[in-house]
Amino acid sequence: MSRRSGQAGTIVKQAGWYRVKFRIDIPGQHERKQMNVKICPISGPELLTKSGRERRKVEIVNSFGANSEEHFNKVRAIETGNTFREQAKKWLHQRMTRKRKPVKPATVRGWESYLEKHLNPLIGDMTLPYVNNGTLKMLGEKLSDAGLSPTTIRDVVKVMRWVKASAVDENGDQCYPTKWNYEFADIPVVESQHTPMFTGEEITKIIAKAEKQERIMYALFPASGLRAGELFGLEVKHFHGDKITVAQSVWEGRVQTPKTANAFRQVDLHPTVAAMLRDFIGDRKQGFLFQTRTGTPFLQSNFLRSSLYPILKELGIEKQGFHGFRRFRVTHLESSYVPNALVKYWTGHAKSSDGEVVRQTVTDKYIKMAKDTKFRAEVAERIGIGFELPKAGTVEVVPSVPNSQESEVVVSV
Repeated sequence: MSRRSGQAGTIVKQAGWYRVKFRIDIPGQHERKQMNVKICPISGPELLTKSGRERRKVEIVNSFGANSEEHFNKVRAIETGNTFREQAKKWLHQRMTRKRKPVKPATVRGWESYLEKHLNPLIGDMTLPYVNNGTLKMLGEKLSDAGLSPTTIRDVVKVMRWVKASAVDENGDQCYPTKWNYEFADIPVVESQHTPMFTGEEITKIIAKAEKQERIMYALFPASGLRAGELFGLEVKHFHGDKITVAQSVWEGRVQTPKTANAFRQVDLHPTVAAMLRDFIGDRKQGFLFQTRTGTPFLQSNFLRSSLYPILKELGIEKQGFHGFRRFRVTHLESSYVPNALVKYWTGHAKSSDGEVVRQTVTDKYIKMAKDTKFRAEVAERIGIGFELPKAGTVEVVPSVPNSQESEVVVSV
C-alpha cells in the first residue's frame, strides 16, 4: 500500500443534515472506505455557523485518523503482517549488532528466554498496533497466574515495550507510540527484593573451608567487590603492586569487555590480601589468575555448583551467589565512611538500584578518583577487609598451574 495523500473532507447537505464525506484506509482493502458523518442539522438551535461547520469537519476527519501517520502505519502493519514475533527478531538483532551501547550476551540470553517462554506464546502472532494496554493487562494477569515474581513480570513487560518501540520509520520515529498504563494493567510493584549478603563471619568460615586457589578466590571476592565475570576474567598481567586492573570480563568461558564503561577501573587491595595474591601467582607471567587445569577460565555456573554451594550447605549458610560477596564489600565501604566517589569508582557502578542512569553533577565530573592512587591506597589499608583470613601461622596456597604442575607456596598472613 503506497502512502495516501492528505484530505480535508467535503461538506454536503443530505437528508436534513450537514455531513462531511471523506475516505479512510481499511486493512485488507486497496480502495479506501467512503465515510459520511453528520456535522449538524441544516436548521434549528443546533445549527452551526459556516466557520463552526468547517471546524467540526476538521475535528471529525482527524478523529478517524484519516490523515494521521499513526493510522497509516497501523493499517500498513496489519496488511503486511508485521507481528510482535517478527519485530522481536529484528529488535534482538539490532541490540546485538549496534555500535552504541552494545548488549552483553548474558543480557541477550535473558531477553531470549522471556520471548521464548512468555511473550511469543502469548502475543507473538499479534500485529504490533494491537499490542496495547489491554495486552499489557492480559500479560500481567497470565504471568502472575504462572507464579512469576513482580520483578520478573516487570522485566518481561519491559521487553514487550522495547520490542514495540523498536518499530521506527525512515526518520527514526516510532511507528506505534504508546503511553503505557501500569495502573490500568495492574502490573505489580516491586517493593522489597531478596538481596542476600554474606557477613564477615560467614566469609571467614567460607575461606577457612575452601582449599588451594578457591581459598584465594573467596578472599578476593569480598576484599575487592569484583563482579564474578570480572574476577574470573583476571589475568596475571592485571595484578601489579597492590592493585587489580579490571580490563575484561568472562562469560561462559569467553572473554568480553566489562559490563559498563565505568567497570574499567583499578581496585586497590588491602596489603594482606595483595601479599596472599602475589605469593599465589609466584613466578607466573601470563595466563588467567584463576584457571582450570587446562588453563581456561572457570565457568561461573560450574563453580557455584561444584564449590560455593556445597561449602554453604556444609556450613549451614543461606544459599546465595557471588553477588553476596559484592554486597558485603559495598556495605563494608559505606560503614567505613569511604567517600561515595571512591565507592562508585571501586565498584564500577554506572546505574542506581532501580536501573535508571545516575545523572552526574558538575562536581561529579570534576572528581578524578582514578588519578589519586595515593589516597586510594591509604583508604584501602585504613578500612581493612571486614573479615578474617585464616589465623594459622601460615596458609598453604597452591598456584593454579596448567597440566597439574602444582607447587606449594607458604604465605604469612
